[in-house]
Amino acid sequence: MSNGFSIKSHKKQDDLFIDISGGFDGSSAWELANTILTSFDGGGRVIIDTRSISHVLPFGAEMISNLIPNVLIKKENVLVKDRKGIYKGIEHFHTLVEKKVSGNIKNNCLAKASIC
Repeated sequence: MSNGFSIKSHKKQDDLFIDISGGFDGSSAWELANTILTSFDGGGRVIIDTRSISHVLPFGAEMISNLIPNVLIKKENVLVKDRKGIYKGIEHFHTLVEKKVSGNIKNNCLAKASIC
């Protein structure tokens, strides 16, 4: 599991509210999927608040999409909140994947195999 990942959930009527924070990787995806599949009865919506996550790794985004396919929970019943808005479907995690490319690489940074 990614360092610092945490998940909190609660139900209100038929809706399941999930707040996640920290880094989101493959293990985090398993934990999120387990929370959804064991706590959601299909009667309402799943609302996942991702505003407190620090980063989403590609493998984590792929895992959650595979673990919670639209066949199990309809796209319109899953809402993902991020810093820009609210989106339908668990596949929104793919848009949260960190795609940063460093524009300023320090001299010899890569040659020394250090983190810059």
